[in-house]
Amino acid sequence: MVYGYAFWYILSKITTPDVIGISSSLISLAAIFVSLASIGIPVGSQRFLGRMFLDGKFEDVKLVIKTSLIIITVGIVACCSVLLIGRDSLFGIYHYNLIAITVILIASSTISVLFRYVIIASLETKKLLIISIFSSAVKLLLTIILVLAVADDLGVTIGFSVAPILTAILFAFNIRSLIKESQITCSFKFIESFRVLLRASVVTWIPSLMDTLGAQIGTVVMLGIQGPSQAGFYFIAFQITLGISAVIWALESITYPVLSAMNGGRHMFLWRVIKIGLIIVLPLSSSALFYSKDIMQIFGNSYAEGALPLQLLLLSILPTAISAGISILMFSYGNYREVLIIGLTTSIPRILLYFIFIPWYSGAGAALSFTLGSVIGFIVSIIIGKKLGKIIFWKDLGLIFFIPILIAILLSNINIHFVPAMIISIILSYLLLLKLEIINRSDVQDSLVVLPRNIANPIIHAVNKIGSKLNKNY
Repeated sequence: MVYGYAFWYILSKITTPDVIGISSSLISLAAIFVSLASIGIPVGSQRFLGRMFLDGKFEDVKLVIKTSLIIITVGIVACCSVLLIGRDSLFGIYHYNLIAITVILIASSTISVLFRYVIIASLETKKLLIISIFSSAVKLLLTIILVLAVADDLGVTIGFSVAPILTAILFAFNIRSLIKESQITCSFKFIESFRVLLRASVVTWIPSLMDTLGAQIGTVVMLGIQGPSQAGFYFIAFQITLGISAVIWALESITYPVLSAMNGGRHMFLWRVIKIGLIIVLPLSSSALFYSKDIMQIFGNSYAEGALPLQLLLLSILPTAISAGISILMFSYGNYREVLIIGLTTSIPRILLYFIFIPWYSGAGAALSFTLGSVIGFIVSIIIGKKLGKIIFWKDLGLIFFIPILIAILLSNINIHFVPAMIISIILSYLLLLKLEIINRSDVQDSLVVLPRNIANPIIHAVNKIGSKLNKNY
């Protein structure tokens, strides 16, 4: 998240919105092709890898990884062929050099995503931070050099492609260290592995592809209808929203392999993941909602046009987090049809609404389409989730949502700088949530334990002391 902000902030200062618009649309296009090329294998493989790592069946892990690589290689070749063959008829707006770099970006990103999911399934995720920091730093540095040298979208695209290449290589070395030598023979053969893996992956592939298409195609449509500058404004707002919600996606990305390995308590585990993610994110997104213009102007005065799209996109965080969580729970039970329904009812409305609202309302239309799709998917997921019993605790969810909103509204009417206002809003939100017992001792412990011990322990001690004074039941 931090490197993402730094990346686009620096680019906004050294290049034009047109360059950002064109390069960002290519990055969005690559994300769609990555989802298409992966055939859902990264997620599908987790259904088996989580249990295999837990049981120490490393020979089975090796077979699943090899099978996964073969399947996604076919997907990469097919997608890159479509992109190259259809360049003139489908993607004529882009120069050939940009298409060539995008092919490299698609191939490296697809492999990198697969390897990342393998590491997540192992739950040995410590090196992910180091690898992410290193690859992002190299990407940022190289992109700045290239943009200053050539000052166009080719430099941005080349620099952006460096990160997945580096991460794919480093992830591969990390996976080798995770797969220990095992004397136990494989539980199944290659053909069986191929069939089972493909079956588990395809059911998530279609909703995942539709979800990626619904999220990313907005920038591409913006470029085609409103031009590169408007596409750039919208893309920056979209990236800010993704950055703020990064905590939720990080938590939910490890939820599936854990749920798949659990024999009971899945509902409560999922609710705690959703709850902790929203507690971390919503106070920040709620305050950002009322200072969207100030946030967008950090990138430059012209980017203030993205303020309304940013507000609309921030409203999608809560419904998207819940519908994604319920979808993961359904997948862990093997309820593939419900996963497909949630994915389709979220993405199809988004895609259709883009072509209706973007010509009328530009970036605000794209953001409105995205958020409306999230709300529709949220409603459908709640209806489907009721079949499994109580998943969401509505009273807690309502307080987690409305308390930060109300505090942000009050502070936005006071004439103070947006940075201290946002900090005060976040602190007051947490104090009230502690007072009302929405945040408990376990939430604090589980949220902060991810930090280094010498940092986490003093913070946990201080928060526990505050919590005990605010609430005797803490």
